[in-house]
Amino acid sequence: MTTHQAVVRPTPLTGTVTAIFVVLGLIDVALVGAIGSTDPPPLAVSLGVAALGLITLGALVPASRGSRSALGTAVVVRVISALLAVPAFFLSAPVWVMVVEGFVIVATITALFLLRRNARGSHGSPTATRPSIPQYGHDR
Repeated sequence: MTTHQAVVRPTPLTGTVTAIFVVLGLIDVALVGAIGSTDPPPLAVSLGVAALGLITLGALVPASRGSRSALGTAVVVRVISALLAVPAFFLSAPVWVMVVEGFVIVATITALFLLRRNARGSHGSPTATRPSIPQYGHDR
């Protein structure tokens, strides 16, 4: 008789980090609305950032289920998005764009910090990945 046990992979992706990534992904997608504005970013940048937002949102479901590759994808995409936000401060972007991009940068750094902190805390948890082994003969 064979029994199968589900392996629960600990993930550093908490509800807080997920919420930050969702908000950032939605901001990226919403910035497509700037295409028709009086001082729009280049079309390729707007569409590229929107794609980064969609990739972020798409990666969060498998990442929350323990997929390391999906979590890595979300992290890389968020870092790229934050790096693409930096030029707004040097290219005379409208104030509202600088505020949004500043938020994107700060929220990304915050999420990465939380992920790193949570990853350190989840490594030493043997019960999350292995079943407990009964100890026979050690009754007290």
